[in-house]
Amino acid sequence: MSELRRDIGLWRGIALNMIDMVGIGPFITIPLILAAMGGGRGMLAWILGGLLAISDGLVTAELSAEIPGSGGSYVFLRHAYGKAGRLISFLFLFQILISAPLSMASGCIGFASYLKVVIPAAGNHIGLSATVVCIVTMLLLLRRIESIGKFSILLWAGVLATLAIVIGAGLPHLKLAAFEFWRAPRLDGGIGYAGLGAALIYAVYDYLGYYNICYIGDEVREPTRTIPRVIVISILTIGAIYLVMNACLISVLPMKVAMTSPSVVADYLAALLGKRAAQWISILILWTAFASIFSLMLGYSRILYAAARDGNFFGIFAKLHATEAYPYVSILFLGCVAAAFCSLSLKNVLQAILSIRAVIPFMAQIIGAVILRRREPDRPRPFRMWLYPLPAIVALGLWSYIVISPQKGLRVGGLYVIAAGTLFYVVRGWLERRKTA
Repeated sequence: MSELRRDIGLWRGIALNMIDMVGIGPFITIPLILAAMGGGRGMLAWILGGLLAISDGLVTAELSAEIPGSGGSYVFLRHAYGKAGRLISFLFLFQILISAPLSMASGCIGFASYLKVVIPAAGNHIGLSATVVCIVTMLLLLRRIESIGKFSILLWAGVLATLAIVIGAGLPHLKLAAFEFWRAPRLDGGIGYAGLGAALIYAVYDYLGYYNICYIGDEVREPTRTIPRVIVISILTIGAIYLVMNACLISVLPMKVAMTSPSVVADYLAALLGKRAAQWISILILWTAFASIFSLMLGYSRILYAAARDGNFFGIFAKLHATEAYPYVSILFLGCVAAAFCSLSLKNVLQAILSIRAVIPFMAQIIGAVILRRREPDRPRPFRMWLYPLPAIVALGLWSYIVISPQKGLRVGGLYVIAAGTLFYVVRGWLERRKTA
């Protein structure tokens, strides 16, 4: 069988992580966050989202250096929970079958939403446009990792150019009051920080992807050093960019416009640079969205491959291309399922993603990291989370808030997936025992 190749270094890893994190997220969620918080208090959601990302990122960085390898959370959970690890890691894998295509579909739907700024007629065919983008991405990923790594640098350059233009245009108009969320009035008649749970789920979505490098661990050079550095650098950089970008937007657009616009960044750029310039820059936003979809499908395809290679999933997903060494079955599966999800509404897709993933892998992974610390204190840890156990406590607390928040929506969706996965695991085990009996 062909083997995965270690062709991803520090800069290509950072490129893959950052294009996954940025994507279309901040360009489509700003109105949702502001509307949930009744205006400028939405800045608190971005701050808390960044705090959750760096806290959870430090946990993930420790685990990735301690247990490097393709599959990321799948490998971490399997190892951390001992005998129960096979079940918990399988549950993670099971939810990936749904949440990964949903994540890719969200990027495709966001892409289609901004496409209408450039091609107005596309606004009548959002679902079709999103499906086409998904299929094109799938076809581009059917190649070896070295060429993908080079392509990621090109995509990354487009992402940085987009962010530089968006922030650069607004900096002269930036008002420091935009950061003073506690002074912002509510325009919806709400009280205090009502709606923070809903706003936080959208903000956290914007930061998701900081762990993407872990999914391709077997293709990273010096993974015990490179992966933690990629995670930390990506989160700190993107967090600073998000805060400044959102503050610029709030400083320029009337709040009621920012709360309701379906293409808020295009409206922001039109107010600053004119409609024609906004259309041209929207092309870069589309570039950024496509880059994220590309990175997502790349990372998740490696999870299915790693699980199948481990014998904990259908063996067909372990197949690699005979000469180019990429998991073509996993890529084709994810692309096709994501294309089917492109017909759903964006709001429901975003809520479903976090509903499904909050408990497994995120909360389970944090607990697993603490278990490993106590069970194997002398185990080599090339990277140790800073200020342990504070990052684990903060991350677990914020994830718990997201799970129990009354504004979250689809609160039991994740439990349904966990229950279905457990049933599938038990039935499969029973069938396997019958065959060997």
